Amino acid sequence: MKIFSITLIAASLMSGTAFAQQAAPTGNAENGKKHFLSDGCWQCHGRSGNGAALSGPRLAQTELPFEAFVMQLRQPANEMPPYEAAVVSEQTAADIYAYVKSLPGSPNAKDIPLIMNMGVK
Repeated sequence: MKIFSITLIAASLMSGTAFAQQAAPTGNAENGKKHFLSDGCWQCHGRSGNGAALSGPRLAQTELPFEAFVMQLRQPANEMPPYEAAVVSEQTAADIYAYVKSLPGSPNAKDIPLIMNMGVK
């Protein structure tokens, strides 16, 4: 995910667009959750946004700036289908972004009793 983020930021700098300087529009996380589930995002990124190696990257607690998130949404780098503005509006994208930023992310393995009982240190 870090390499993906660096690649998008580098591409933005070469194109003259500075992602980090633009704040994300105000999004509604609850509305974003509805779209995350109804637009099929969960099918690859998981219901908790933690993704999987064979389906889609982790989105929970994403470090991608909003503009990079939208660029990936509109012009995906990998197997993801593109979601053009006619399908997912800028406001809906902001809502989904707010939702994935609000997700708690993966727990530390040391905080999972079942794994700890298997001898993980």
